[in-house]
Amino acid sequence: MKLIRFAVNFLCIWLLGMNLASAEKFSLVELSNYFNKLDTFQADFRQFSDDGSEAKGVILIKKPGRLRIDYEKPEDLLILGSGGQLAIFDPKGDPEPTSFPLNVTPFSLVLENSINFVGSSNILSHDFNQGETSLSLYDPKHPERGYIKLIFSGKKPVLSRWIIQDESGSATLMSIERYEENISLGEMQFNIQLEIERRRN
Repeated sequence: MKLIRFAVNFLCIWLLGMNLASAEKFSLVELSNYFNKLDTFQADFRQFSDDGSEAKGVILIKKPGRLRIDYEKPEDLLILGSGGQLAIFDPKGDPEPTSFPLNVTPFSLVLENSINFVGSSNILSHDFNQGETSLSLYDPKHPERGYIKLIFSGKKPVLSRWIIQDESGSATLMSIERYEENISLGEMQFNIQLEIERRRN
């Protein structure tokens, strides 16, 4: 039943994306330029996991290497990425996060300051289907870590959603609902140590 619910949710998001379908496949040069012109990114999202669970929240990206995923209640989870580390804060209020290197996650592949997909060994696939371009990225030295599949639509590349498959094979779909690009984002929003100290007090 959970898998059926995930499939239905995925189909609904896919149908919404069809309204922004592109007539042609975006090239690797166009996708590289899209990310290279993107300094900051803020968006509301809806997340669907293959166990049937759903979540909402806000995602912030500031290149290079800074990420904040703030989930709404009841999940109330906070994920921060900065300084080469990814920290997951327990919603129960434990001040010490679970941490590991940012580069073990597929997300690190799109947080670099300069990106060139042309000839990149990180590309798993580059496809065009039903008016949408998808680009799947992974670490060829560590394929067991999973991959991220970025899905673009519109007359010019617009990131509409992505799918992350982790090392266990579990897939998570994150759909962008409202977004802003190249806006001012403060450094404190990504500061892991500052968040630890805030939770201790």
